[in-house]
Amino acid sequence: MQPVPSTILKIAREFLGLSQDDVEALSDISRKTVQRIERGDEVIVHYVSSLQRFYEEQGIEFVPPSRGRGWGLFNSNTREDPKCLNRLPSIPPSKRKKSAD
Repeated sequence: MQPVPSTILKIAREFLGLSQDDVEALSDISRKTVQRIERGDEVIVHYVSSLQRFYEEQGIEFVPPSRGRGWGLFNSNTREDPKCLNRLPSIPPSKRKKSAD
């Protein structure tokens, strides 16, 4: 698996219609780690691979560069229904990060 650049991972999250808090609630990756990966900060490669794998499991297909073109991605959830960004269940409020009041 070729590592995906941080900006492409951020776009993948957005293509799925997920917030960083949603990713934290649905995966074993903290929101802070997602933020660091998306900024391009130094993180343990394991976390980047885990995030990439999580997005692939949710229907994102990463297209590596070829023939002089850069990275691309495809959200396979939209094949049958262009409005369907993901097939995830709704995230219970108890799993979302609580906002500071």
